[in-house]
Amino acid sequence: MIQRLLTILALILGTAVFTASAQSAADRASISNTFGFGPRLGYYNAQDAEQGNLYYGIQARYRPGASFGIEAAVEYSAGHEFGVGNSTVKTSFVPVTASLLLFAPISNHFAPYGVAGLGAYFTRYSPSGVLEDLGFESNSDFNLGYHLGFGAEIPFSSNIAISIDYRYIFLNPNDNEQLFEGANFNGNILSASLMFYF
Repeated sequence: MIQRLLTILALILGTAVFTASAQSAADRASISNTFGFGPRLGYYNAQDAEQGNLYYGIQARYRPGASFGIEAAVEYSAGHEFGVGNSTVKTSFVPVTASLLLFAPISNHFAPYGVAGLGAYFTRYSPSGVLEDLGFESNSDFNLGYHLGFGAEIPFSSNIAISIDYRYIFLNPNDNEQLFEGANFNGNILSASLMFYF
């Protein structure tokens, strides 16, 4: 009987603390219960690429509350070069991603967050040098990947904010892509976006 009462008391206290914490976060957040979109600019550096490249795109975020968010984005990144023997292959990516965001509003003007999500990556390969001389032609491939990261949203008002974040993507070509068998497309992404909420 005592254990049951203690369990009920712990549940009541836990619910009260969670409700108070959520209410406190809602009080500190200047952006919640809204939808927004805006441009995004970033830098992607794949592990096996000779150098990283800029990318750009557009993202949309739905904020059903102070602590949670859902993001969808479409981007374009080109000019990544991968060495294959004495030749190089240039790639371009068109990722379409969906992410979940967990915000921790510290104040009305600063909300750090964690992010995790999935992506569909359309990739185009353009060989050059010896590979091109041997008859290899441009090819395209479709891959699935996922990403993890963290960042911060900095609201200027309840309608305008910038966000800056870091993400690590896990992305490798399909087994049937012989040209890049074993290549590592995993990499780091730094990005900044300007959001307009309504």
